[in-house]
Amino acid sequence: MSVNVLLDLQQEVRRLFVAGSALAEGDLRLSKLLPSLRKAGEAAPVFNRLADSAEALLTAPRTESASKLLELASLLSAILHTQGKTDVSGELQPLETLGIGLSTDITFRRLHPLLEALTTKGSGRLEQLRQAYEDRSYLDLRALPAICRALDDVYAEIPDFLQLKLIPEFGSSAVPVLRNQLDLQGGKGDARRLQLLHSSLGEESLELVKEAGSSGSPELKVAAIGLLSGYDGQESFLLEQSREKRKEVREAAYFALSQIGSLPSQDRLFEAVKSKDAELVVDPIRKCKALDLHKRIIDHADIQFDRYLNSEGKDKSNALQQLHINLRCLNGNGHALANEAFPLLGKLLATDEFITAESEAVQECAAELLLELNVEPADRFAIGLHSAYKGKFIGYSFRAAYRQLSKAELYDRYADAIKGRSASAKLLQAALQEVAHGQLADEDYESAAAVPIDAWDPRWAKTLAAQDLTELVCMFTHKDDREVTTYLLSKLKDGSRVNDYRTQNVLLTLFRIGYKEAPELFMGLLGNKSSRSFYYIDWRMKLLFSSMPKSYVLRLRAFTEVLTYAAVKNELLEIIEAMEALPDEPAGESGKGVWAWIKNKMY
Repeated sequence: MSVNVLLDLQQEVRRLFVAGSALAEGDLRLSKLLPSLRKAGEAAPVFNRLADSAEALLTAPRTESASKLLELASLLSAILHTQGKTDVSGELQPLETLGIGLSTDITFRRLHPLLEALTTKGSGRLEQLRQAYEDRSYLDLRALPAICRALDDVYAEIPDFLQLKLIPEFGSSAVPVLRNQLDLQGGKGDARRLQLLHSSLGEESLELVKEAGSSGSPELKVAAIGLLSGYDGQESFLLEQSREKRKEVREAAYFALSQIGSLPSQDRLFEAVKSKDAELVVDPIRKCKALDLHKRIIDHADIQFDRYLNSEGKDKSNALQQLHINLRCLNGNGHALANEAFPLLGKLLATDEFITAESEAVQECAAELLLELNVEPADRFAIGLHSAYKGKFIGYSFRAAYRQLSKAELYDRYADAIKGRSASAKLLQAALQEVAHGQLADEDYESAAAVPIDAWDPRWAKTLAAQDLTELVCMFTHKDDREVTTYLLSKLKDGSRVNDYRTQNVLLTLFRIGYKEAPELFMGLLGNKSSRSFYYIDWRMKLLFSSMPKSYVLRLRAFTEVLTYAAVKNELLEIIEAMEALPDEPAGESGKGVWAWIKNKMY
């Protein structure tokens, strides 16, 4: 029996429940269903009962309409529950399953935010995935298909996170889902699926990878080529792919050949470096461990240099461009190639005809490679470039000299050259800063670290202060010297803002050298109106607060009361409360603070 008329009646009853039974009297939409109910009643008397109940509702006064509506709804519900069908026509067939043994113990309420993050768009989804990763709520059978499907997400950070973190945790359980979703003509998401299948199955996936490499989409080809470099017998295929039309496929093949490093692979890479693919092959050659290939490139660079010196026009320009490509290919392997590369680099940087405006990029590349050789003859040659070509290479000369000369010799040789505003002085200042920053690289970033005291001549601090190089002065200052301290104090003028990193660096330096007035200077700057409105505090500000003596706690608390932003106030109060818990020892009153102790107390 058709139940369409019953479903229509159910819809009208629901509408009247929402609108109110008082509106049922004479309702036109309900009235239109009466003829259909009467006609159906000819075959099944129960429909006549429905029609009578509906008619009673249509004619009932408002005071009785509620009970009449309930009677109609109850009768209709009882009839509908006898009209449904649960059987399916056709023959029974076995159900195919993926054979995954994952549990479904996690409640759906806990799982739902993860599924929503995987299947919708918008912000905040990556944070939800990270939360699921931390509490392990994603290891559920119901989540696995959605997680694997989200490898196609357009927000690249989400597929990256899934590929690196979540999916590997499923182990072999993810293989059937990944294989089922894999489309060899697909895009980046399918390339990720192929990589995950290979990482899980290893050599068992070789045939699939080879199929993707030979007939897959460009994205699948690139992924497959990268995987095939680890298997024997694939070199001929990779050599073939290095001549493919698509640039990204050729580049992937070059990387794969660089990993193989056989003579045919070297020949192909050397051929490519002289072709239109020269830019594509630079990074693959850098990664290649076969030094014979690099030696061939050095010989080729020597030829190109002679060609540059002895040609004109376009041929000269092409030779310079090829020479630049060749030198870039050697970056990263300089020390291993020192014996072969030094004669070429020495010749380049000692030839006046080569030091021209058009070859500046190649000169820089050659000078950087010269330092990379990291052998005494090359360093001595670089030191000799100290004043050559109007100090053009003085920065490289200084970096080499730092490795070869004593502290006093280094200062005596370069201190005068760093003075002034000439181009060579600025190059030297940049080189000094680069070396100094390199020495701080291994320090805890939450510190006001200076360069090692035994690594530099102590005269540098005064020289740098005389040149108004504040950042360098802060790094080179180790003690309270009158001249240097006076310079640092001059940087804390009335207009200084405490939330300016340059002001903070000066203050941190004064605290580090034990300048007695540093706490009062800091409090004075905090008293400026501009200090009330900063909306975040970085590690420098935290370190400044923790450097204050414990006796300043009450004044620091008073400062937090005038802050505009509650979040900043609460964060500073955490530090102040940790300071209050410091032991009452002389070290606690030294003005330097114990930042490590405070961090431990806070966290």
